[in-house]
Amino acid sequence: MGRKPGFTDEQVFVWLSGHLALAPGVTVQQVSKGTGVSVGSIYHRYGSMEGLLAEAWLWAQNRFCDHLEQQILADGLQGGLRTAVEVLRFGTLDRAAATLLFIVPERYLVRAVDDAAVTERVSTARARQGLALEQMSKRLNLDTDTVELAVFRLPWALIAKYLPDEEIPAQAEVYVRKAARMILTHQTQAQVDAEVDA
Repeated sequence: MGRKPGFTDEQVFVWLSGHLALAPGVTVQQVSKGTGVSVGSIYHRYGSMEGLLAEAWLWAQNRFCDHLEQQILADGLQGGLRTAVEVLRFGTLDRAAATLLFIVPERYLVRAVDDAAVTERVSTARARQGLALEQMSKRLNLDTDTVELAVFRLPWALIAKYLPDEEIPAQAEVYVRKAARMILTHQTQAQVDAEVDA
């Protein structure tokens, strides 16, 4: 069987996300068979299986951060609520990247990599999201754990409930917004419902 003479990282990462969502492990031979890319080409581009997995995580993480930076404009509570909804929407708009980030454990994708440059890029990507969380926490005048729970962990849990097999229902945005508001404002559901209905 002939192998693809040229391929994109995205083609490999999309295949990888689908495979890893269903199976706990992967080999270079499986990636080659699933993508049509030769084993030699995979090793040439990524250096190792660990390098390939780290690059897949970096691809997904950077797409996620890029999405948020393009969408989040408002400050304060409304900015926090909008961010929570945009995190959820990412699961619909970029299913492959969301699967790699929210379904496949990060510790599986980002493990010992011999390439110092890749390790540095992973650290930078983690710091990018951490900085965004710190900035949002300051704008909301809340601790980072509260903001992370409301704005990131809650939508991630809903994404993980539906992906990779199901569509995320549109109604999930309403639930994310209400639950995030409850966490960020320390209100009860009845208080939030009354405020929304007013």
